[in-house]
Amino acid sequence: MRPRQWFKSFYVLFGAAPAIFLLPSNLYMASLLIVFGIINLVLVQGAMYIINDIADIEKDRKHPSKKFRPIASGAIPIKGAYAFAAVLLAAAFLLGLALNPIILAIDVFLFLNNIVYSFKPRLKDMKYIDIFSVALNFPLRVMAGWYLFEPFNQARFSLNFNIASAAVSPDTIQALLFNAPPRIIEMSVKFSSVTASGISIIFLSYFLAVFLLSMKRIAEKRDADIEKLRKVLKNYSIPQLKAISIFSALLSVISFIILALSLKPLLALLAPIFAYMMRWYYRLGFEKDSLVKEPEKIFTKSPKFIAVSALILILSGIILFL
Repeated sequence: MRPRQWFKSFYVLFGAAPAIFLLPSNLYMASLLIVFGIINLVLVQGAMYIINDIADIEKDRKHPSKKFRPIASGAIPIKGAYAFAAVLLAAAFLLGLALNPIILAIDVFLFLNNIVYSFKPRLKDMKYIDIFSVALNFPLRVMAGWYLFEPFNQARFSLNFNIASAAVSPDTIQALLFNAPPRIIEMSVKFSSVTASGISIIFLSYFLAVFLLSMKRIAEKRDADIEKLRKVLKNYSIPQLKAISIFSALLSVISFIILALSLKPLLALLAPIFAYMMRWYYRLGFEKDSLVKEPEKIFTKSPKFIAVSALILILSGIILFL
């Protein structure tokens, strides 16, 4: 199940946070929903990794580190692995359905994306598509966080939209500018903030994932042993991957600024710190034996990343609750 990869399931927090901030919910209920949301994604992710390890069993046996994985090493038989994956998937689907049918749909899409990634047409062997298909999993996790709260906030979303729509005459803008009561204008603005936050955080998570994955490919490309084992790396060149990483980094910063402005304009002051971290990570990718090859290690083996990330979170919290 690769516990060291479970941090990816915490992307659910990035989807849940704007929903909680913009449309406050009961703190106990919100915490409970987030815990169940993370468990749901961990279960789906566990099944995905098991299926992926089965598909790559022969290649993993030749890999310097992956050969020690339970399935590749023979510690777990393939039939047993399939059975365990089925149990995890069934539990995830049932929990997803209980939380919100849309989360169940996200679970199914995540799993199907992994199937076509690992088996025919095997997207992991296709240039560019391998990066973009894996990156798609990250905004899906963010959406799961958002939709954890959708059943409870849907009435308010609809109320904001319907009141604003009913109050504004379709053939005149003056109704909104001069005739609409302040309360209706306030609710309309709130609805717009929710929409902007939801869209921008999805784009941010996607472009950030593309950046991380393209940097991982750069680090792998520079490692001759890994390049021999990963078929798709032979189709890439370092300049191509650099172009993808720089462009996705730029779009990530833009998305971050839009998200910040939609939540609280002062948050945009953190954009330079965010951009600095992107630049630092980019340079890290060109170091020998870079941690970028295994991004999850950044969370435990890079004091600089931990310190700056903590600073961003603390400052964000202070600004949001000023």
